Amino acid sequence: METAIRWSSNSTASEQRFLIAEANAGSFKRCKVEAYDGQNLQHETLSTYDKIPRFSAFDWAPSDESLVAVGLWSGEVSVYRIDKTSSGISLPAKHQRNCNAVAFSRTGLLAAGLERVRNDFCLNIWDVSQRHTAVSSPGAGSARTLVEPYRKFASSEAISSIKFSANQPEVLIAGIKGIGVRIYDLRENVGTPSLQFQTSSVHNIAIDPLDENYFACVGMPKETIIQIWDCRSGLPYTAATIGSGSDLNTQEGPVVEYRDPFRTSKLDARADVWSLRYCKGKSGFLGALASNGDFKVFETKHEYSSLTEQYKARQHPDFDIPISNEQSILTKHIHHIEHAYHDNRKGRRENERIVAFDFTNLAGSKGTPCAIILRGDKSINIIELNRAPSALAVSALGSLVVGKAQTSIPSLQKHSNEDPFLTTTIRKFSPQDGGRVGNLLTPTCANRAGAMASQRTDYTDTKSSHIVDGKPRSSRESHERLIDTRHPETKLEVEEALSLFTNTRRRCASGYLFDCEKNIEILQDDPWLQMMWTWIKRAKNNAEDEGMDGDPFDLSFYGVHSIWNNDLDSQRASDKTDNPTYSREFASTVKSLCDKLNLPELQTITSGFPKQRQLCLYTCGLGLTYEDLERTVKQLVQQDQNTKAAALAVIHDQAKLAFQALRTSNSSPAHRELSLALAGYAKDSTDERWDETIRDLVEGIEDPYARAILALVSSGDWHEVLKETSLPLSDRVGIALMYLDDKELTKYINENTAECVKHGDVEGIVLTGLTEQSVPLFENYVRKFSDLQTAVLALSFASPRCFSDPRVDLWRETYRSYLNDWRMFIPRVQFDVQSTKLSATPGSKPNLAPPPRHVTLRCNFCDQALDRNPDNGPPEISTTIFGTHQGSIFGEGKTGTVCPRCGRHLPRCVVCMHWLGMPDPHSRGSVAAAPSRKDQMSKFVSVCRSCWHMSHSGHAEEWFAGHDVCPVPYCKCRCVEVDVGAG
Repeated sequence: METAIRWSSNSTASEQRFLIAEANAGSFKRCKVEAYDGQNLQHETLSTYDKIPRFSAFDWAPSDESLVAVGLWSGEVSVYRIDKTSSGISLPAKHQRNCNAVAFSRTGLLAAGLERVRNDFCLNIWDVSQRHTAVSSPGAGSARTLVEPYRKFASSEAISSIKFSANQPEVLIAGIKGIGVRIYDLRENVGTPSLQFQTSSVHNIAIDPLDENYFACVGMPKETIIQIWDCRSGLPYTAATIGSGSDLNTQEGPVVEYRDPFRTSKLDARADVWSLRYCKGKSGFLGALASNGDFKVFETKHEYSSLTEQYKARQHPDFDIPISNEQSILTKHIHHIEHAYHDNRKGRRENERIVAFDFTNLAGSKGTPCAIILRGDKSINIIELNRAPSALAVSALGSLVVGKAQTSIPSLQKHSNEDPFLTTTIRKFSPQDGGRVGNLLTPTCANRAGAMASQRTDYTDTKSSHIVDGKPRSSRESHERLIDTRHPETKLEVEEALSLFTNTRRRCASGYLFDCEKNIEILQDDPWLQMMWTWIKRAKNNAEDEGMDGDPFDLSFYGVHSIWNNDLDSQRASDKTDNPTYSREFASTVKSLCDKLNLPELQTITSGFPKQRQLCLYTCGLGLTYEDLERTVKQLVQQDQNTKAAALAVIHDQAKLAFQALRTSNSSPAHRELSLALAGYAKDSTDERWDETIRDLVEGIEDPYARAILALVSSGDWHEVLKETSLPLSDRVGIALMYLDDKELTKYINENTAECVKHGDVEGIVLTGLTEQSVPLFENYVRKFSDLQTAVLALSFASPRCFSDPRVDLWRETYRSYLNDWRMFIPRVQFDVQSTKLSATPGSKPNLAPPPRHVTLRCNFCDQALDRNPDNGPPEISTTIFGTHQGSIFGEGKTGTVCPRCGRHLPRCVVCMHWLGMPDPHSRGSVAAAPSRKDQMSKFVSVCRSCWHMSHSGHAEEWFAGHDVCPVPYCKCRCVEVDVGAG
């Protein structure tokens, strides 16, 4: 130790003091903090004392800041009052040897640890308070007479480190070289320690001042080991534990151990631990400083075990005390405050490395523990630990609760009497619209979605804000950007982010389920999901009445990739690998479907597989007859989608129809310019100036359909149109099917299918269909967009009806749990019922088993189900009650109001006090007329899921129309609030 710095534990928010010690110069400097702005520290020197010989150890008295004790190389211990010019008092050793450690206690005791000398004590303790007057007197000389210590320990044992307990000043922890660590209780009259810990780490002992059950120590020089011990795990110091007896093998080791904490690689040289200090203001913070300036803080926390019985059973055989404490600690975080000076990335000059530190008892500007540091160039500063992230929780209903746990440490900065760090702030955030079902997205994202939707269909908007390198983003990139909040222009408030987080729940509450038309209406904020549901709607309509069932295969919900490559799901054709005629059978199925659907012949290209192309175009919604095309174009024009209508006509090689779509009454000047370009292309009158004009027209346009038309007009090559990736994938696939040869088409389909699956692009459903191939696509989609809801709903049309996959089953159960968490029990039941129906093929049972019954009414007497389901076994009429036959008492007219097993009545309604249940009007002996449906519902049993009181459904509805509390006297249950949100 050459230089050290110590922070006064008596510092307050109004005055902070610290001490600087120079061992080689033999000087002390007591300072006061003048100002600290969070970065720079300004201080004032209060007193300086430099009349001390070179010393090897020192300590600053905690009870009197003017006193310091130093241990000299001769073994002598001297006590000085540094605010006066007195020479102090000396406590010489009997034999000269190095003094390794000195320590003050809060009660005025001073301990000194010396090197080993035969037949002499090495741990001496004096009561300095008895000689306080000698230290205080300016005229007192340096009396070198031998002063007999108050207590003496450790005969012929070298002491390397000592430390007094702050809360128990009569308890001393000492490190003994070659033996271990001992705890001495000075209140005992015996000269032996109370506890002993066998370890080689006996240097730099530090006690946690806020939890003195734990202390830390360091290994031998060049052996960088930091250990944390629990005082309660030490062995009593007896004859059985002296030396290295075998009984020591039963001792537990340190609760935490760090080996080579400052060594990042095997090439790094080991650095000695210069200083080890515990934080004075927060428990569990242990700071360690290496000789190379590397400074780390180890943050630990308690871990509690519930094995109390095991704890009680494990007793020490001799002393009847537990040898194991079920409360242990673990490392929560390691704060790397500063790297070594020679670090390649974050190093500094050697004379600027940290050479000493000490924790303060005050918080920094961040409200976190901080340490005062001394660098090699004598500069002093404050280092604050980073604040841990605020604890937060997000409920399933979209509320966010942020808990800001403040520290109880006073602040290092000046502040008012009302300490802001003594409170805990809890703030609750809710979605922007208060949780009501409204906008599907936040205004920020909704505006962006609307803008993108208009850019995809409105040629009049020619702004280039979304153009990158002269061309718009691809369709997939635009979809990813829709809900990507990471770009700079997106700044979401917490409420807006919560609205985006609850988007799935809002869609569900709006009826987002298996109605494709309704789903398209709900998804107005996401045109890409609208296109996906449009394809599913078309595939669903095509599959009705076995519309896609050919001979011998059913191609329902198949995509372009499977049809073009003759690839069936493994579960739909399990024997295809063993069937040599599979290809012919598949081709036969495709041909029969084309004939069955009366698909138009393909006139745009000659192909070896025309039927496959026809069926693929049918699944894409293209390959239309002229009548269907004309009708579709008119519908798009009425929806102000002129460019899309024109592009659809151009794809079908109907330039005249496209020209008409751009020259309607609602056409804009831009549409008319596009029609002129299309007219010039139709007349095949192009030259260099024409091409230049078209290129100028294309620049800055974002509408994908307009760009596709101009790409064809400028080059006449459909390959250039396919390069316009901003065009929806279904249209690009349709163009490829109509204008690429077989080899190019195969390559184009396979490459785009692989890309869609890789990026989770839902547009790729036109290629994969709802087959086994679509599962990894949706898996990547869920991973990217966290939209499990859409994946489950889409795949429910085909799984498990056409194929089964464990991932889909897991997603389905997860989504059901989401609905339960959102308390949307009615939508969850609707999902269960409709998905079960979708899993059934015509004329067969559902492949998806219905969920088990959640509620069963049972008799209070025989504990049997009250339903009359014959699967529950025949009713057994009891004859033991009052010695009579219950069936003869109630008769069959009571069926529905008594237990069908034992004949006992159901409970009474808590409102009308009549028996619950409803007589079966169809039972033999019943004379009542068949009740109306309303009367039937009003007599159903209603049960509160909190207090379990029962009533007629109609009576419960009437009661809770004017009351909030259960009708049963003295029951305070607010039954009406139990099922809030269930619908």
